[in-house]
Amino acid sequence: MGPVPPDYTGLMIWRCLAPIPPPDPTNFRILFGDGCFFGITPLGEGPTNVFGAVGMPHTPDPLQGRLERFRERFAGFGGHVQECLAALSSDEQLYCGPVEEVNIDHWHRGRVVLIGDAAHAGAPTMGQGGCMAMEDAFVLAGLLRGAETVERALASYETRRKPRATWVQQESRGLVESFLMPPAERNPAFRERGNEAMHDSFKPLIPAP
Repeated sequence: MGPVPPDYTGLMIWRCLAPIPPPDPTNFRILFGDGCFFGITPLGEGPTNVFGAVGMPHTPDPLQGRLERFRERFAGFGGHVQECLAALSSDEQLYCGPVEEVNIDHWHRGRVVLIGDAAHAGAPTMGQGGCMAMEDAFVLAGLLRGAETVERALASYETRRKPRATWVQQESRGLVESFLMPPAERNPAFRERGNEAMHDSFKPLIPAP
């Protein structure tokens, strides 16, 4: 589809599975700091999915000393964040990488087509990467069943899916920007209508793809 590199969103993220039960077995939590945020996600009866994100230039984080640096970055957070950090014991438990977007002009060429993150990866802040991929597959299968040729099906697939996928990318990027706002601006806005805004951002995804 052409040598188009991914676009950096301005967010570096550290991920791990902390070998402790989550503080809440049914709810996902995000805690906000100055230019950063920390997420705690329950995974049933297994370990807890933990991530820390920092708004910063794209900077590789060497494996050696990674855990210590991770703890230092989030030392100002309290409560359950410190429990998660204390549960980690080695650099190898942490994966670090940039949050990137994939923006390409065309998703298909001839009889070759891209779906999911390969076509339209975005920031994970809406949690829609896997959902978009499944929607892509569902729509593509339906179009392949009814089109006269594969090429026509692929063209119809891109036309139908691109607006929705692009909207999710834009909304996800907007959430990153709001999460990284100065606390004096972000915190009052989130307290006033954070839940309402989050629900509103997902409403356009309720209709079938």
